[in-house]
Amino acid sequence: MAGDRESFLGLGPGTGRGWLESLLSVLFPGRCLFCRAILPFSRLEPFCPACRRHYRPGGRICPFCEGFFREQAPCSCRPDDSPLQGLFVIALYDQSWRRLIHDLKYRNRRSVFRPLGAWLAAEIVNSRYCRPNLVAPVPLHPRREKERGYNQGALLARHTARALGVPCRSLLAREKHTRSQTAISRLERQENVRGVFRALEADHGGATVLLIDDVYSTGSTMKEAAAALQARGAKVFGAALAYNPGPRILQRSGFYGGLEQW
Repeated sequence: MAGDRESFLGLGPGTGRGWLESLLSVLFPGRCLFCRAILPFSRLEPFCPACRRHYRPGGRICPFCEGFFREQAPCSCRPDDSPLQGLFVIALYDQSWRRLIHDLKYRNRRSVFRPLGAWLAAEIVNSRYCRPNLVAPVPLHPRREKERGYNQGALLARHTARALGVPCRSLLAREKHTRSQTAISRLERQENVRGVFRALEADHGGATVLLIDDVYSTGSTMKEAAAALQARGAKVFGAALAYNPGPRILQRSGFYGGLEQW
C-alpha cells in the first residue's frame, strides 16, 4: 500500500524527483510554519516538535450535519444527496492557524504553499478520503484577486495537485463581488454566496473533483461552488487547511474526544 501511496503522490521510483527533493532539502531546509525553526530532514508535517504539541489534527466533516470524525462517520447522512460529497481538513482552526492563514491571504507568504499542499495531499491519500481526477480552487472575484495580487486558494490547489499527480484547473468563475464571509451570520453567508459561481466548462464527464479552499466554516461558499460543478456532471469532494467550527458544533458532547488519536 505504501508503494501505491507514493505512486499516487508522484513520488515513486522513476519520477526523477526523489534525489532532487533530497538535495533541495539539504540546501534549503524546511522551516516550521508557525515558529520558523529549521525542521528535521524528511519531516512530513511542516512544523517543529514544540509546535506539534499544540496541534489539533483535523479529519472529515459531514457536509449535512457537520459531524466531525476520523474513521467512521457519527451520522447516517447520505452524501450522494449533496453537491459536496464530503470535506477533509488537516487541522482545527486556532490562533496559530489564524495568524498563518492571515499571512497567506494578506502578507504574500507564498513559500509555505508548497509544504502545505504536499501535507494536505499526503493526508488525503493516507486517509483514503478520495482519488480525484482534477483539483480546482474556489475562485476569488477578480477585483479581490487584483487587490491581493494572487489567489491563495489557487496556489494551495496547484501544489496539492502537483503532490497528488493530477491536473489543477480553474473550473469556476466568481461572477459577483460579495461581502467578506468572516463578519456576517450563518444565514447571511448562505445568501451572500447564492448563485455567485459559474462553471467554465459545459461537461465534466463524471470527473471526481477535489475542490480546495483555505478555511472551512459554515461551508456556504464551498457548497455553492460544488453545486455549480455538480450541475456539469462532476462529483465533488472538498478539502481545506483548517476547520473553524461554530459554537453549536464545539458544544457537542465529545467533539474533542480522541483528537490525539489521529
